[in-house]
Amino acid sequence: MALNIFRLPTLGLLVPILSMGAVEAEEWFWTYGDWTVHVDAFDTGEDWRTTCAAWTGGDGDPTLRIETSNGDAGPPDDYPRVTLRESAPRGYNTQMQNGQAITLIIDQELDYYALVDAYYDEDGIIQAEAQVRWQDAAYILLGMKSGTQMDMRLMSPIKVSERIYLASLSGFTAAYGKMMDSCGHPIDVEKPALR
Repeated sequence: MALNIFRLPTLGLLVPILSMGAVEAEEWFWTYGDWTVHVDAFDTGEDWRTTCAAWTGGDGDPTLRIETSNGDAGPPDDYPRVTLRESAPRGYNTQMQNGQAITLIIDQELDYYALVDAYYDEDGIIQAEAQVRWQDAAYILLGMKSGTQMDMRLMSPIKVSERIYLASLSGFTAAYGKMMDSCGHPIDVEKPALR
């Protein structure tokens, strides 16, 4: 297996491309403001599959993430769902607990809700995810494109809600556009018609 490293001229990023004779997989990374885009393309044996993701956070913080693939329906029928992900070090718990409600607030004006799904991964480490409902997917993306930050908090009727993560939305619009375009989907977000 050959490992080739290419420098992207406009971004200055090193991108490994694995090949065994014919190219079987390619991946690319881009950074826009505080957001990273990752595109992974590979041969499934039946077709060429491309998965695309954009996220902010990580390095010990939770991540705020969206993802799609060239096999998904895509807009205007289906939009990527915003997901807050948290991972705990071995032996520790996550801030988000299974079944808890999370509020995601854009610029202290627009808020959306998600329920936490917590589980142990195959390595025995606790993972927690809270994904915005599919009905709200287009609306939250519109808010994120025009917003500057998103505050994610545990909802609590008893005490002041606890912040899980404060995410910058700097670069989100460009990252969303690159992610969607790379997977062959339109980059415009439209408000769904009321049914």
